[in-house]
Amino acid sequence: MKAAVYDRYGPPDVVHVTEVQTPVPRDNEVLVRIRATTICAADWRLRKADPFLVRFFNGFWKPKRRVLGTEFAGTIESAGKNVTRFHAGDEVFGSTGFTFGAHAEYFCLSETGAIDTKPRNMTHEEAAAVMFGATSALSFLRRAKIQAGQRVLIYGASGSVGVLAVQLAKHFGAHVTGVCSTANLELVKSLGADAVVDYTREDSRKPAACTTSCSIRLARAGSRG
Repeated sequence: MKAAVYDRYGPPDVVHVTEVQTPVPRDNEVLVRIRATTICAADWRLRKADPFLVRFFNGFWKPKRRVLGTEFAGTIESAGKNVTRFHAGDEVFGSTGFTFGAHAEYFCLSETGAIDTKPRNMTHEEAAAVMFGATSALSFLRRAKIQAGQRVLIYGASGSVGVLAVQLAKHFGAHVTGVCSTANLELVKSLGADAVVDYTREDSRKPAACTTSCSIRLARAGSRG
């Protein structure tokens, strides 16, 4: 199979496409044919070894994980004999986590891993771009112990984490105020935000900028624009 591989840390041109061995699923794993993937902050940080601490878990002189990519969407090619959740032909999406490896034609993943059936109303490209922001947003909301009726102020509401945080917070029954730039006001409103603050015109740190008092705040993390 083909994969985007890098054998040394550095700029984008250290990555090259080459032939590598196709993985074989274990009894509890599925083999996914990758149809779409992404490049997220974790990928370029590993590729550049930025921050330097990356080298301590990914190889000091050269990378241990030669294939990057954490988000994917694709089709189940085959399944191990103990797999019951998925069957060949199922369309799925998910995350490889710190194993990386999604920048390839195929990848093996445990059926109990971060993988699920792809929504029918989403393309592979759309589904592949969900996991990074969604898992981060869900983690923040769970740490905040979000409950119905609480008020949430989300900075960077139009970023990859923010757009999912707005929707998840609304799903949990919270009153959501999103903070973003002028260009993204309508986007954040369309996601279900109860109120939107344009940080280029209002100071979201002042009570007057927010129509309600906000008891939970989510820090912006990893916006992809």
